Amino acid sequence: MYKWKKYIPEGMRDILFEECISKVKMENEFRELYINSGFEELISPTIEFYDVFNGDNNTMEQEKMYKLFDNKGRILVLRPEMTTPIARIAATKLKEQALPLKLCYTSNIFRVNENFNGKMDEITQSGIEIIGTASLKADAEVIITGINALLATGLKNFKIELGQAEFFKGLTEELNMDEEAIEKLRNLIENKNFAALKDFIDENKPLIKEEEEIILRELPSFFGGIEVISKARSMTTNKSALQALDSLECVYLMIDEIGLSSYLAIDLGMVHHINYYTGIIFRGYSNEVGNNILSGGRYDKLVGKFGEDMPATGLAINVDNILLSLKKQSLQTSPKKINFLIHYEKESLKLAYNTAMLIRNEGLEAELSVFDNYEEALRFAKNKNKKYFISFSEKATLAIIDLKSDVIEELQMIEVNNYLLNLIGEGIN
Repeated sequence: MYKWKKYIPEGMRDILFEECISKVKMENEFRELYINSGFEELISPTIEFYDVFNGDNNTMEQEKMYKLFDNKGRILVLRPEMTTPIARIAATKLKEQALPLKLCYTSNIFRVNENFNGKMDEITQSGIEIIGTASLKADAEVIITGINALLATGLKNFKIELGQAEFFKGLTEELNMDEEAIEKLRNLIENKNFAALKDFIDENKPLIKEEEEIILRELPSFFGGIEVISKARSMTTNKSALQALDSLECVYLMIDEIGLSSYLAIDLGMVHHINYYTGIIFRGYSNEVGNNILSGGRYDKLVGKFGEDMPATGLAINVDNILLSLKKQSLQTSPKKINFLIHYEKESLKLAYNTAMLIRNEGLEAELSVFDNYEEALRFAKNKNKKYFISFSEKATLAIIDLKSDVIEELQMIEVNNYLLNLIGEGIN
């Protein structure tokens, strides 16, 4: 009956100590960047009604959602992504606000993944949404903010791949195919399955014009720099596809103008979530993890699902994948402070507490010992890799032991502040 009480469900994990500190630090860095850029933070419920994520513009298959029932029998889900709840909030609680809305968040989402693929079911996402404008400036700002967020972590060797959902829609709008066939075509292009794509096109030649056939065959290979846009433009006369390429080029050039295009690549074979995205789309990758570290795009039809038509664009950063990338790049360092363990006798509690507060006020870490025995406290300090050990004498002086060198200094209380300032000035960490 109790055989699972020592375990956690598949796809979940405990995050401990230094890793936890690193994660919270990163989340706070993202939050500061967003807020300093004019975004306002919100938090949506962990549990939402299933209906919020169900419909034509849903981003998640229902079998990938964690479902449960409330006491009235209504279907609930653990939120599988953040964009849809924010669309709900924008169309209801924020519909009277001045537009555009610039919103940000950091929250956990929950998705059911296959146990063997190594993906986590609980993921921390940090992201932004700009709602209420169709301007390409908004798309550019979202991508630029994403690049700056990744740079702020110290991450190296990453690329943001840009695509345009309307490009594929334009190429297929005149095909005499049903939705199921077009969805199969989309999957083959998205997965860059050249052999199966060739077979599919050969099987459906009567339904595909010659111009569309040529470009669809090559679409998965349209990857690289801005020259890819010119190549694609020369191969189609479809008005919708050409307009999509124009908007993609415009966003690329805006980002290039501020010197960040070295982090960009063009991928016209990126055609994911065809019913959800309506314009610029993008994904970010690093060399160290197979899954994307960032994704997003324009979704002009989603907010209207909740009663208020508003164009929108946004991105989500996978915090867990960023941490994994940094770890593999040996860039993730555990935040370390000058730290102390303070041992005291019961009659010296006030003195010990005041000393701890003095140390903490200098931005350092001071832990009060819970041991009664001096030797036990000292052993604990060494085992926990404390840098300094403090104890008090009967004369209200304190002894500070440098646990690395075993050097002992005795100080009067009035000397402690200068001692701490010297430590900080020497940059000991």
